[in-house]
Amino acid sequence: ALRILIVGIRVQSRFSAADLLSGRTDGGQEDREIVKTPVITDEGRRMMLVTGPNLCEEDTTRQTFTTALSLSSPGPHTVLIVLNLEDQQSQQCDIVKRAQELLGAEVLQYCIVLLHQNQQKRLTGASTEMVNACGGRFHIIRDSEPKPAQTAALVAEID
Repeated sequence: ALRILIVGIRVQSRFSAADLLSGRTDGGQEDREIVKTPVITDEGRRMMLVTGPNLCEEDTTRQTFTTALSLSSPGPHTVLIVLNLEDQQSQQCDIVKRAQELLGAEVLQYCIVLLHQNQQKRLTGASTEMVNACGGRFHIIRDSEPKPAQTAALVAEID
């Protein structure tokens, strides 16, 4: 099974990414900080999605991220770092530094930045820095595009 750890700043963005990959349309958010969701796609592909905690929240501990990593054991194939281009909180947090502190120094070589975009906005300083730190790996989700096409493109990017 393809194991994907989804982290970011906003709860809604992290769960939207999980919903996109799982094909859920109910917007099924959980009250828990970490959610593990097994998925079998229409094509029969198995995925394990672990929606993790907020990267930039001050009271988020390393142990919380260790738990999220262990749920995607034996380690995630990829870590999706979900950023919303309209979100100002991402400008106030050193996302690169926090990801390395909480997930390990080598994590960026396994990351893809998932940019959630409601309107046509350009990459900002924080999102550009994160994309560069992840070797240029990023994918943009636009609300205006059909979900199946977005899912297929994102899974292809992960592969």
